Amino acid sequence: MQYIITFDKNILDEYKQYYFKIHPNRKKFPIKSPIHPSINEWFIMKRPQMNQYKQHWKDFTMWVVKKLGYENLNIDKATVTYKYYFDNKRRQDVDNRICKFVNDGLIESKVFVDDCYQHINPMILWGGYDKDNPRMEIIIETIE
Repeated sequence: MQYIITFDKNILDEYKQYYFKIHPNRKKFPIKSPIHPSINEWFIMKRPQMNQYKQHWKDFTMWVVKKLGYENLNIDKATVTYKYYFDNKRRQDVDNRICKFVNDGLIESKVFVDDCYQHINPMILWGGYDKDNPRMEIIIETIE
């Protein structure tokens, strides 16, 4: 079985409306792009800011999972491919894209039993270019 989760501008805009509905006093939307930040961006933050940013991504992931109806799948074994489509052709290190933020949301939503290697193996990071539709796609393929 295959499941695809896509984070793009449309889903981010939809989440933004939801976010400000549940947090009406906040002025700033915490997620800047449908592609989560690289470790280069994340590691220069102060510790509380790092944790808060990680939590925002986890919450966003859980919201998308719920919207797609993928909660409580409890997948025991799968291969997972993270595809990053960047909006420019600058050199991008896909191994600097920490999928931990997203994995935490997938685990808490019970898409996976756990994110250790016994349950997710292999985990593939893939990079590409799409000027008009930058996005992140997560392709989950279950293993029987």
